[in-house]
Amino acid sequence: MSPTMKLRQLIGTLPSEPKDKARLRFHQGWWRSFVLDEPQGPHPLRRGESVCNVVSGGEHSLKNLIGDGARAAVERTLLDRKNQGKAAGLIDERRLYNNLLSSQPLVFNFFGNLQQDRRLATQLMSRLVPGIDEVLDVRFEYAPRPWIDNSAFDVALVVKSRGETGLLGIECKFTETFSPTVYDIDEYRDIAKDSSAFGVDYETCIAPRFNQLFRNQLIAERLVQRGEYAFRMTGLFCHESDTSAIATGNAFKALLVDGAASFHVLTYARFLEELQQLPLSWDQRSSSMMLWARYCALELSEAAYRSAE
Repeated sequence: MSPTMKLRQLIGTLPSEPKDKARLRFHQGWWRSFVLDEPQGPHPLRRGESVCNVVSGGEHSLKNLIGDGARAAVERTLLDRKNQGKAAGLIDERRLYNNLLSSQPLVFNFFGNLQQDRRLATQLMSRLVPGIDEVLDVRFEYAPRPWIDNSAFDVALVVKSRGETGLLGIECKFTETFSPTVYDIDEYRDIAKDSSAFGVDYETCIAPRFNQLFRNQLIAERLVQRGEYAFRMTGLFCHESDTSAIATGNAFKALLVDGAASFHVLTYARFLEELQQLPLSWDQRSSSMMLWARYCALELSEAAYRSAE
């Protein structure tokens, strides 16, 4: 067997897909094989097939989660949801624990430490988002209870600014595209009608390109309308190379009357750049470097990717 064929077997099965997504999937296959030392797991949709970005038994090994902060945040979130009964938003535990290419573990990997350390959360988020003076809490897959559908912020931070308490709700993307499905119900129209946030007509906001960000925005608007928070901010968190998501986020920002100040497009790279300038503990700095290696440093698997093409 040639070295190239052996390497391809170690990385695992790569589906046929657009090159950008294939490159990110390959990197997660490389991470699974050479960092986690795990065989590839079952394809989540195709029975009897395997795929390079999935592991088996992640519920027990917790290898899809980086650091104690992420693991503690997952444990707290799942326990809270169990105690609360039916909660808004959806957590697919199979994807969370076993799918390396899913945004669900990514959210906990990046923001889990912030939930466990509010001082760190305040130091970081005040650098990333102008106007944040303090982070009071970090919540995952969050929407008010009750809510009208399964929409939820992937992560929401309760923050203080100038003595007032508000919410920063963030949509997180890895390789997933924005949902193209148009959702339009009377409750959406009622919230939008009662809000002064939108500088364009309702039909523009519910267009496929913006529908997912718009529905998230409605969560934030309703929370302010109910008086639960004095202000709201929203945002998008994505890979720095995801030019399509970044363009959509910036275009949605332009639909908001106060979008320049209230909507924030954040990238993994900027998050890590700001984080690594803080006085971190050894464990926190180690976790930040692991995040960089897993989600940003495609150059680590570049030689393997070229030889396996």
